[in-house]
Amino acid sequence: MRLSGPAEAMDGVVRTLLGTDLAPRRATLVTVTDPRDGGSIDRGVATRFVGPASYTGDDVLELDLHGSPAILEAAVAAAIMAGARPAGPGEFTRRAVLNGKLDLVEAEAVDALIQADSLAAARAVGRHLEGELSGRLNELRASMMDAASSIEALVDFPEEVDDADVAPDLERLASLALAMEELASTFEAGARLTRGLHVVLAGPTNAGKSTLFNLLLGHDRAITAPTPGTTRDVVSESVTWSGQTVRLEDTAGRRDAVDPIEAEGIARTAGAAARADLVVEVRDGRSADEPPAALAVATRADLLDEAGRSRLQEAGWHLVGAPGGEGVAELRVAIGAQVEVPSGLLLHTARQHDAVARAASALRAAQAAGIDEPVLAAVSVRSAGRALEELVGGWTDEQVLDALFERFCIGK
Repeated sequence: MRLSGPAEAMDGVVRTLLGTDLAPRRATLVTVTDPRDGGSIDRGVATRFVGPASYTGDDVLELDLHGSPAILEAAVAAAIMAGARPAGPGEFTRRAVLNGKLDLVEAEAVDALIQADSLAAARAVGRHLEGELSGRLNELRASMMDAASSIEALVDFPEEVDDADVAPDLERLASLALAMEELASTFEAGARLTRGLHVVLAGPTNAGKSTLFNLLLGHDRAITAPTPGTTRDVVSESVTWSGQTVRLEDTAGRRDAVDPIEAEGIARTAGAAARADLVVEVRDGRSADEPPAALAVATRADLLDEAGRSRLQEAGWHLVGAPGGEGVAELRVAIGAQVEVPSGLLLHTARQHDAVARAASALRAAQAAGIDEPVLAAVSVRSAGRALEELVGGWTDEQVLDALFERFCIGK
C-alpha cells in the first residue's frame, strides 16, 4: 500500500497507523493498528521516502503487508480514517509531474511501461522514462531558440542586423524541421510496438485460416470444421514471438453469402483487414496459383506432391502443413520480419506525434517567410517552441493533465 502527501499530513497518518516515526529510506518492521479500537491489523515492513527525494516529490510511505484481501481492505480503511483518501487514476504520477520530478513525456512512459506486454515495447518506452526522448526534444528546442534569436533581432532592430547574418539561422531551422519530421515519422512504428502488431488472416472459405490461426497460437482457440463458413466473426488473441507482441485475428472466409449472419461476418473481415498492420492471405495449397499478397500462405502442404510444393515455393508461397505444424515457425519469423522497428527513439502516442509534427510545420513556415517576412518567421518559431513546451509539459493546463492521466491505473 502506498501513501503520498505533504510532510505534515503524512506525519499524522504515520503516527496514527504505526504509532511511531520512521527513519527516512530505511525498511522498518511495524504493526499497523486500527484507529477505531487500537487492535492490530497486520505486521509488515514500512519505508518512508521524504520529499522531494521521492517518486511524487512529496513524502511517500510504502507498506508491504501480507497478501490477504481482508488485511489490505482493513489497512486502506484505517489509512482513510487517519486522514488519507483514495488516490485517483495516475495521481501519484500526476503529482510527480506537478512537482517537477517527471515531465509529460516521461509520465506517458510510466503508463506505457505498465501496459507493455513485450520486452521490445518495454525497452522502447523505458528509454523515454530514462529521459532520452525529453533530452532530445530539449536539445532541438534549445537549438531552435538559439537560431530564433537573430530573427527576433531582425524584427526589433532591422537597421542594425544584416540579412546575411540571419540566413545561416534560417538554414538551421530547416535542418531542425527535418530532424523533427524524422522523429514524427517514427510514430506509426512506436504505436505498433506498444500496442502489438495487428495481423489478420484472410482468404476464401475453407482455406484453412482457423487451423492456421490455432497453429500460430500453439493451442486450439478457433473452431475448425470441414464445412465452409464455420467462422462467422473475427476471433482474436495476442501472442508474443521473440519479444514482439502480435495480435492475431482469424476472420470469416470470403464468398458470396446468402445468410445474413455470414454476410455480416464477411463485412467484419473487410473492416479488420483495413485496420490491420499486416494481412496474411491464406489459400488451400491444392488450388493456389500466383500469390495475391506480399505474405501469402498455402495450407495443407502435407497433401501436395513434390512438384506442387516446388511450384508454390518458387512462386513465393509460405507452405504450412497442419498435422506436424510444418512451416509454422518459419511463418512466425516471416510475419515479424514484415514490420521493421527502428532502433532509435520512437514516438508512441498521438499527442507526441501531433506536437512534434506541429513544431516541424511551424519551422517550415518560418523558413518560408524568411528574411522578407521576419515578423511571420518569428511568430512561426514561437509556435514551434510552444508545441514542444506542450509536449514535455513546460506549458500545460488541467484539461491536458486530465486527459493524460484518466486512463492510468489506480496506484500509479
